[in-house]
Amino acid sequence: MDLPETLYNEVIKRGQILHSDNFVDIGHGKFFVIIGVTDDSIVGFFFINSNINRFLWDKPEQMAVQYPLLKNDYGFLHHDSFICATKIMKLVKAEIIAGLKEDSVTMIDVLKPEHLNDVLETVRQSDLFSESEKRLYFY
Repeated sequence: MDLPETLYNEVIKRGQILHSDNFVDIGHGKFFVIIGVTDDSIVGFFFINSNINRFLWDKPEQMAVQYPLLKNDYGFLHHDSFICATKIMKLVKAEIIAGLKEDSVTMIDVLKPEHLNDVLETVRQSDLFSESEKRLYFY
């Protein structure tokens, strides 16, 4: 996708849902939602998964940050899914912009404001994240 640089910066913001085939350790494309961008252009994001990983079922703190996304609310989903907010994944903003230009990253949707607020409130209260991570990505 060829957009002016300023538009790319507008796209890479909190709540934007993207899809990428560029994740090295994952053998398929993944949806992900941007949760925050630091001043030095590091993008923090959470993956969107079809199911909750079974290894999390007996971990209450990690189960508490599995946020449901319903197919009825998001047309790109084939079935109800979950934002896995157990760990902040990070990419340099320039890598996402390069992926958008090369069409290996695609803009998909934006989280509904109420869902974004719910996710942010949930992760702000979680002990899974340090205070510095919370300040960088969740406020």
